[in-house]
Parts: sequence; structure tokens; C-alpha cells
Amino acid sequence: MTEKQVADAKTTTYSSLFRGALSLIAGAVLATTASADDNCRQRLDISDQFALDGVTEISLEAGAGKLIVIGQPGLESVEVAGRACSTDEDNLAQFAVTSDRNGAKLILRTEIPEPSKSFLGNSYARLDLEVRIPNSYPIQIADTSGSMAVSSVASVEIKDGSGSIQVQDVPGAVNIVDDGSGSITIVRAGSVRIGEDGSGSITASQIMSDVYVGRDGSGSITAKDVGGDFTVASDSSGSIRHKNVAGIVQVDD
Repeated sequence: MTEKQVADAKTTTYSSLFRGALSLIAGAVLATTASADDNCRQRLDISDQFALDGVTEISLEAGAGKLIVIGQPGLESVEVAGRACSTDEDNLAQFAVTSDRNGAKLILRTEIPEPSKSFLGNSYARLDLEVRIPNSYPIQIADTSGSMAVSSVASVEIKDGSGSIQVQDVPGAVNIVDDGSGSITIVRAGSVRIGEDGSGSITASQIMSDVYVGRDGSGSITAKDVGGDFTVASDSSGSIRHKNVAGIVQVDD
């Protein structure tokens, strides 16, 4: 082998080793970033109780994060447990759940700081929340983003920006005033009324009375085992299915 061939071989070897090292470094950075995003980098656990003296109605205004609302027999107060997650430790002190009264209505609000700016573009601030209320109380929920699950409350009214909604075991009315995006699943309820839905499937089953959908943007609609009427006033796209509807079926084709 000539001296030139030896030099070329060394150059090729060094180049391969350099590219391999860069790949390992890049992979490690990406793995660290993904891990930080997937987990709760900075965490604060929140818990509180709110008295119900003279309260007949509960309202909850929630920001970014998962939301679970459970009606429980025998409770004499509202119990709140949450996990605040942020990329910035300095933000944790700004997370809170506050309360206010408007006559006989108890109003709960989540306080969530703005995410800190990051050159990697992966900043976040969210509050995952579980709220337990007496199962005899109705509740109104306004939620900006994140999945929501509601069960065993007397009745519920929901305004939601984005994220899936699951409701079950509500003997009274389930009224979803408007929903931006995300699937809606309702099982075992007194009645269902969905005013406006942007996108995502809608499923309602084992409903004692009527199921009404005012305006639906896109996504399938399914109604099963309905004790009253099933109505879809306006549907832009997506299939509509129904089974075992005791009352009148009127759907927009």
C-alpha cells in the first residue's frame, strides 16, 4: 500500500469515527430532551379542601392539564388533589387552586403560570387535577385543554377547548355547550345535549332520555340504547349510527 493510500485510509477511519461520535451525542441530547418532555421535570403536589356551607352548585374553571371529577357519597366538602408540572422550578410557586363564592355557587379556579421560554421549544406548565365532590351536587366545568373524565355527579355542564371528554354514571343532564376538538364518550346518563362540536367522534349509550347534537363539524356520531329521541340537527361530515332508540330519530344527512 502506498503512503497516499495509507493516509486516505486513516482519513476515512477518522471521519467515520467522528460521524459516529456526533451521532451518539445527538442521540443522547434527543433522548434527554424527550425524556424531560415526557416526564414531569419540575413537580409540585397540591391538595386542599373547600367548605360547602350554603353551597348548592359548584363551578370549576381549569387550565392546561388532565382533569378528573368524581362524585362521591358522604363527602361534606370539595377535595382537590393535583400535580403541577413545569420545565421551570421557579414557576412552581405560582400554581394554585383558588375559590370564590357567588351566592350559593362555589367557584374553583386553577392558577397556572405561563411556560418559560426555551430555545429548545419544549417548555410547558400544566396542572393535572382530581376533584371529588358530593355526588348529589351539579357541576359546571370550563376547561381549556387536556383530557377530562367526569363520573357520578348529579348533572354536568361542560365548555371545553380541546382534549377528550368521558362522562359516565350521571343520573341528570349532561350538557356539553361547546367542544373544540377531541372525542366525546357518554355512558349511563339521564339525558345528553351537545350544542356544538368541532371535531372528534361522539358516542352516547345507555341514556335514559333524549340525545341531542346541535352542530357537529367532523367525526362519527353513535347513539345506542336511548330511552328518548335521538336528534342531530346539523352534521358536516362523518357517519351517524343509532341502535335501540325508543323515541323519534331525526338526523341531518
